[in-house]
Amino acid sequence: MRRTFATPIRAVSCLALATTLALAAAPAAFAQDAPAAAATADTARGVPAWGIASTDIPADPDVTFGRLANGMRYALMRNGNPAGEATIRFNIEVGNREETDAENGAAHFVEHMAFNGSTGIPEGTLVPMLERLGLAFGADTNATTSIDYTTYKLQLPRTDDKTVDAALMVMREMAGNLIFDPAAVDRERGILMSEAQVRNVPQRRQAADFIGAALPGARVGARINADVERIKNITAADLKAFYQGYYRPERATLVVVGDFDVAAMRAKIEETFADWQGTGQARAIYAAPLPAADAPPAIDSFVDPAVPEVIQLQRVSAWKPSENSLAAGRDELLRAVAAAALSNRINALTRAADAPIIGGGAGDQVLFRTARAFGLAVVAKDGQWRDALALAEREMRRAQQFGFTAAEIDETKANIATALQNAVGQASGRSSIALAEQLVAASLENSVRTAPAFDLAYYTAIAPSVTPEAVNEAFRKAWAGAPSVIHVSTKTPIEGDTGAIAAVLKNSAAVAVTAPAEAAAVKFAYDDWGTPGKVVSDTTIADLGIRTVRFANGLQLNLKKTDFEPGKIAFALAIGEGLSAFPADRPGLRDMLPFVAGVDGLKAHDADELRRVLAGKAVGLGLGAGDDALVANGQTTPGDLDLQLDLLAARLTATAWRPETQTQWAGVVPVATQNLRADASQVLNLAMASVFAGGDARLGLADIGALGGATLDDLRSAVAPQLESGALALGLVGDFDADAAIKAVGASLGALPARKARGDIAVPAVPPAFVAEPALRTLTHTGAADQGAVALGWATTDGNDLRDDLTRDLLAEVMGLRLNEVLREELGTTYSPVAMSYSQQTYPGFGYLTAFATVPPEAMDAAAKVMRDIAAELAAKPVAADLLERARNPVRARFDRAETQNTSWLGLVTDAQSDPAGLDRRRQRKGLLDAVTPADIQAAATRYLTGKAVEIRVVPQAK
Repeated sequence: MRRTFATPIRAVSCLALATTLALAAAPAAFAQDAPAAAATADTARGVPAWGIASTDIPADPDVTFGRLANGMRYALMRNGNPAGEATIRFNIEVGNREETDAENGAAHFVEHMAFNGSTGIPEGTLVPMLERLGLAFGADTNATTSIDYTTYKLQLPRTDDKTVDAALMVMREMAGNLIFDPAAVDRERGILMSEAQVRNVPQRRQAADFIGAALPGARVGARINADVERIKNITAADLKAFYQGYYRPERATLVVVGDFDVAAMRAKIEETFADWQGTGQARAIYAAPLPAADAPPAIDSFVDPAVPEVIQLQRVSAWKPSENSLAAGRDELLRAVAAAALSNRINALTRAADAPIIGGGAGDQVLFRTARAFGLAVVAKDGQWRDALALAEREMRRAQQFGFTAAEIDETKANIATALQNAVGQASGRSSIALAEQLVAASLENSVRTAPAFDLAYYTAIAPSVTPEAVNEAFRKAWAGAPSVIHVSTKTPIEGDTGAIAAVLKNSAAVAVTAPAEAAAVKFAYDDWGTPGKVVSDTTIADLGIRTVRFANGLQLNLKKTDFEPGKIAFALAIGEGLSAFPADRPGLRDMLPFVAGVDGLKAHDADELRRVLAGKAVGLGLGAGDDALVANGQTTPGDLDLQLDLLAARLTATAWRPETQTQWAGVVPVATQNLRADASQVLNLAMASVFAGGDARLGLADIGALGGATLDDLRSAVAPQLESGALALGLVGDFDADAAIKAVGASLGALPARKARGDIAVPAVPPAFVAEPALRTLTHTGAADQGAVALGWATTDGNDLRDDLTRDLLAEVMGLRLNEVLREELGTTYSPVAMSYSQQTYPGFGYLTAFATVPPEAMDAAAKVMRDIAAELAAKPVAADLLERARNPVRARFDRAETQNTSWLGLVTDAQSDPAGLDRRRQRKGLLDAVTPADIQAAATRYLTGKAVEIRVVPQAK
């Protein structure tokens, strides 16, 4: 059975949606801004090439920093993850905040036009050119416009001269040679309109309202959502003027990280960009007005029936670039520790049955390099904003008056120390994408990007001074005794509005708070599993480098040692039959499982005690469901492998199923349901597979309202038997000592009572089947009236025939390219058409090929017709060879990339004993992919796309 540990189309978790605006603290995030203190006397400080001075902080010596004579910054770094590839980021310091009211939308529009015609690249040729090189549009070729910057992104599958030269040429064209043909602008306008419609969701409007309250008089909040009227009317001349005012070398940074010769890359950059000069007068970076420090608190409310009820208490202050000093780094660290400790307190409060909140967190945030905010956000249960606001007020006051305990500080310090220690051990396996993003951020913030070893040395030096007293002082300084903005989001208008909010705060302030109790030390309860299990089989699959071990109790252990990411181990434990054993008529259980696994803890430790026990350890206890197995997967380190294995054994034998977990779920579901229903694309993503399967709940959530009917008892009935007796297979991929790992597995999972050996999963009594009579299925959403989504699905089959499976994948890729050409580029109907082929090997005969797009209701007929026409076109004649290669090359690049990624091997390794056919699939897939011909694509289209399709439309709910 092929397992990828991810459903092809899937909404994010319900809890994540419910707490979209709750700000979780990230205690290790200070590393970029709080570098190490162990510099030697002869180490250069700061980044002289970028004009960044520092008296005591050296930059990462593995990065080559430079600046051209025209002022353009660049940073180059050789890195081998992924091997043979390179990540390019081209950043311009201009975003939505730079737009005047008359230009609202210009920054994002310019970003789109960068792909639509320049002096050296005619309109319509850029994306196909990159696809021929193996870059998929969206995945490998993309761009981002933020409030304060614009970044263009390329992921190069190779670093040969042809690919690198083409990529640098593309960036040079974007930098200074865009044309802004009026006809091209008009063609792109519809795509911008579609994107604005799709992104006009309650959460963005909520964020815009908060920023507007936090920064009154600034244009930042107003720029979070696009101005549709301005998009309709903005001209090519407007866009060109904006482009020339801001796209200038002195505001640009080019970052290239990957597997290449740095000196050669540097020479190419200098040759390509040396002649770039700004045109006309440079325009100034926007400086927002800030509230006076002694101004009375701003109180504001936001109302939308689809938003979670979020309460924010924030202290807003001016933002300034990094000071690049050791003292400033320590200040950042102390605030981060305080925020993390407060976040842990808040989330512990959610466990109580009468808790008015479902989540929350404290944080020290930068607001688009315009301001910074320190404070707390909590997500209330529906209708309980008053109690949630009072709770937030009291917890901030408790922290102000009494500070944090030694145990709270020690827990966070342990997490920071471990993160920094692991970063040193894992430095050579860092992701090129992550490194490139960090270097772009360093340029924007004028901060010194330091090496992991330096960060660890610095933290080790100052850790003794990170005391409760120091953290408490830093908290009080950052909080300054009170918020400067109080923002309350509710589903219905608040009677009395801001006066009612002020009254709640006044009444809460009259309630005395007490000092927090010092938590008692706890010993982990699950570290002795009895007599170690006996190994009864130990063989090696030589060509794939997979060692297969079987224990006497039936456990299959499969290992693959790699050097892709030093210091990291990817693990996956496959348990039982997974979703195939779930009831087909009980929706929501698969969505409920990850939430329950995250909050339920173990029998001997509730979630908060477990968090304290595991402080400073790189381990996880998550659980999800695939078609053929429950799956506990994640990453750990060689030093924490034993503990991770103990946790996996405890998951099997000591899942708690606490009654209070049901209470927490009941509080989350209404919030999550409203969030999901407000987004047409989420409604479609959750429902699609289930609708195609006639409503089978194992494949999706056809009715989001049914989520509230999922109970802990139902979930336990489906999951507990699999945990208790389901067949097991454990996969380990990464950096470990194989013999030591086998011994550790034998002492934990191998020591459990015997279970049946994992093999082919029995066909479910009632396997899903594609809906018998294709017809229109209409779903509804509660978002804006101009939002919607449409999908067509054609029945295919399962994935057992690899050649046919890969041909369908390529057919979907080709269809996606044609949808992009017609729906996006020619008609401007949508910015996000997608086609995909879904197959699996658990349910015989079930699979589908689908095309879908987010479109307004009035465009659905036309969009569906285009999808049908393209399906008919692909069946009528062989696809053009060039189009097939543009579809094939990015797939081939993904296959090549997968060879050097631990997580890409993990599913195959986990199933190495139970699914030996999967090994042959891995061996054969690139050869079979390359053998697919245009005639094969036509034959597949004729076989699968000429029948009637199931059509799904997600339309606005009648008001």
